[in-house]
Amino acid sequence: MVILSASEALHGLAAVLGGTPHLRFVHELVTTEDRPARWLGQLALRGEERVVALYPTTAVRDQTTAAFPHLPGEVRAFAVDDGRRLTQAERDGGRTAFAIPDDATAVCVVGGWWPYKDIAVIDAALARLTTPLHVLVCGTPLDDAVLARWHRLPQVRLHTVPGPVADEILRLVYGAADAAFVARHAGVGKESGLVMDAARLGVPLLVSDHDPDLTARLAGQPWVRSFPAGDAGALAETLDKLSAEVPARPGPSARAVLDLSPAAEQAAFLTTTYARLLKECRR
Repeated sequence: MVILSASEALHGLAAVLGGTPHLRFVHELVTTEDRPARWLGQLALRGEERVVALYPTTAVRDQTTAAFPHLPGEVRAFAVDDGRRLTQAERDGGRTAFAIPDDATAVCVVGGWWPYKDIAVIDAALARLTTPLHVLVCGTPLDDAVLARWHRLPQVRLHTVPGPVADEILRLVYGAADAAFVARHAGVGKESGLVMDAARLGVPLLVSDHDPDLTARLAGQPWVRSFPAGDAGALAETLDKLSAEVPARPGPSARAVLDLSPAAEQAAFLTTTYARLLKECRR
């Protein structure tokens, strides 16, 4: 079996050159195809019959099928649940490691600051806080100038953990936080590993309503607080309210809300899907 997590272009050519049918996770549609690339794609168009594309979200599926209408595919979350929820010892250890008092409120901003993340709205919201908040930042790349500004804010207690970091450290970051924090620009529809982490690890979630499908899935969940994408005032209000009411931790049902599969179930799906593809290609 060949499972690629790679470019979302030239599917047919990859199948022809690779000499074998394969499954291909398409995380997002970002490649701009120039004329030679489109020409190569047309030459190997029949190779698309030997590929099954796996889209982590419906938005990515819709974008990709518009560009590649002949490419077989289906929606399947990329992230898997390893069953290792945070323990109370890890939560206590995280608070101790970052010297965060038990009665303080803390959120974590995990992952590199990529263009699809709305760091500017976080920046503006933190400047409007009226209650103290510990903010744990973990990832790479980060913007040192923005971090320096956050460090000077009167209500922010900043803790920075430059990445990449070992899984044990990342779990301490999540463990120390009362909620994980996801802010993206409106219209971004790719899968969020941070949202999946929140469900997988058992961490309450603050998330922008950037993706209508994700927002609909999370509506009414007691472990989620959402805010309008790009609205710094609403985000600041949401963060201030955390000190009075921290959302409940997600339980086992959170996995089903996000179609997050256990690792063994994901492996079985991939094996079955590839076997079906192989059988169809041999007809």
